[in-house]
Amino acid sequence: MSKSAAMNHRSAAASLLLLGVLCTSPAAAQDAPALAQNKAAAVALAEQGWAHYEAQRYAEALLAFRQAEAKAHAPPFLLMVARCYVKLGRFLEARDVYRLVVDEKLAPGAPSAFAEAKASATKELAELEARTPTVEITVTGTVPAGLELTLDGLPVQLDTPVQRDPGDHTLVVRTPGRRPLTKTVHLTEGAREHVELDQAAIGALPIAERPEGKRGPAPDVKGRPHASASPAARTPRGNFQTPIELRTPLLVAGGVVAGAGIVTGVVFAVLTGNRADHAEEVRNELSTRWNGERRCPDGDVAKCRDLKDAVLDEIHFSNIAFGSLVTGGAIGVGTLVYGLVTKASEPPKPGQGTRVTPLIGPGTAGVSLSGRF
Repeated sequence: MSKSAAMNHRSAAASLLLLGVLCTSPAAAQDAPALAQNKAAAVALAEQGWAHYEAQRYAEALLAFRQAEAKAHAPPFLLMVARCYVKLGRFLEARDVYRLVVDEKLAPGAPSAFAEAKASATKELAELEARTPTVEITVTGTVPAGLELTLDGLPVQLDTPVQRDPGDHTLVVRTPGRRPLTKTVHLTEGAREHVELDQAAIGALPIAERPEGKRGPAPDVKGRPHASASPAARTPRGNFQTPIELRTPLLVAGGVVAGAGIVTGVVFAVLTGNRADHAEEVRNELSTRWNGERRCPDGDVAKCRDLKDAVLDEIHFSNIAFGSLVTGGAIGVGTLVYGLVTKASEPPKPGQGTRVTPLIGPGTAGVSLSGRF
């Protein structure tokens, strides 16, 4: 460490007494208790930070000085934050903090430690600029169209020096339609690196593979699928295709529901007939008892109630039977049509296949199935 740097560090240590000076000033005497408490906490944190700094525990020192600055703003705290960044090799972050100290406008009557911190930051910032490495990227020959450069994931321009921290950095070169080229650039403190890319080498990069799921012949000049493309690629827009793994479950479910509807309809149709026969028997019995007259409700009360129940059951069962048969039949027809439409997973051979044509006309509605079965 140089003699001037040692003096700066001793000055920084003395500046940690800054808040004690503030607390004895007339303005500080009028501060709220919370503000005074924050200043005391900042002094304690700064003392911890200086102890870490002296022991070369720069990450812990950085954390302590940043916490001190958060409790009570003071340029000496920021100066120590910048110095910690430098020790950690984080030159760009140190540069930004130094600039904050240099650019701060001090109020009249500010403590002398504030002015000393600004002076130290100005000097150290100039020294840091000379120590910060730069890298410049150029291309020999014609620059490929669409060339993109990133350094550590950030875009960079050709023929433009950029500053980076010392250490390894990742340069990625991309051109349309080709695999990216990745290079590791090592920068040392104070270096002015020059990375030269060869236009011929960039042009010889391997062709980029098509993304997974998009392999196949390229489209023709009009953007249409190639004639040898897969059937899925030639499917007209708007055609509905069910994934093959769903087709069978849908057909099975449709068949089960249709069968259940038809069976239910048949059962209730039989029950309807039974209740109708029973109602007719009761009517005949009442007619015989009352000499041809079917007297209800003035006749036999029990028989009349039995007749009423039989008639209501007949109507109810009839409605259920009709609804079940119609629903089951409709689902069955729909399942059949769906199964025929989605039957083939490959294009039919010429003259083969199934065609479903809707038939709509006066008094006619349905579908027509044609083809070879």
